[in-house]
Amino acid sequence: NPNPAGLQSLTLWAKGLVSGLQVVPYVEDKRLAAGVQVLPNFCYNTPMNNVISSFNINNLSQIVEFVKPMWTFSGWEDSFRNFYAETILRNNYFKNDLAFQIMEENQLCSAMFLQRLSDKNDFEQWLLKNSANFDEQKKESLKLCAEYLLYMDSKVHHLMTKDDIKLSLFVGLKKGSGKILFEKIWQLLKSSGYKNMYLWTDCECNWEWYIKNGFTLVEESVYKKFSELDGEEYKTYVFKKTI
Repeated sequence: NPNPAGLQSLTLWAKGLVSGLQVVPYVEDKRLAAGVQVLPNFCYNTPMNNVISSFNINNLSQIVEFVKPMWTFSGWEDSFRNFYAETILRNNYFKNDLAFQIMEENQLCSAMFLQRLSDKNDFEQWLLKNSANFDEQKKESLKLCAEYLLYMDSKVHHLMTKDDIKLSLFVGLKKGSGKILFEKIWQLLKSSGYKNMYLWTDCECNWEWYIKNGFTLVEESVYKKFSELDGEEYKTYVFKKTI
């Protein structure tokens, strides 16, 4: 694992961990998602008796534990690893009717967070309040992470209209559950009249997958702050798919 002692190490580590879509183990499930206007208490029983329902924020800790090994340094103390992972999740979570989950015996199997252009959250206020007791080095690492997230989110928002959906986060903890979640939500999305789905990712992720699966690359750019750290271009990508 990289040495987490220096600020540059913290910054370099942040580069690959904060993209709009996060890496999950099951390739067939990890890159598919969509949003739809449904009632906040939406619930649907799949043929396999997996219940798709509105996301319960109390289950956020299960996602934190799942993504922590991928998104954080093993050398960090556990409390900061948890907080760093939660920071990324909090940026992508909105208190709307576009956050979904599949549960099985009180265990989270998969989750999907989506955003309309009009949806807002309290991420920046949450981060400022809850990071107050960290030392300056950790605060700087969190600041770099948040700046990148918000910058890339703004790129997508600039392209969206009120009839579009942004994929904020999709994670599968159990093989096969992601496909079930996607297929049902996609049906609802189409029937609700949404026009396009947007998302962003970067060179640390399997961005070619989107092109192979019908997404259009609408913007490719270089994130200079991360590129300057190691002398290599850190490329970011915005994708779109017509619904």
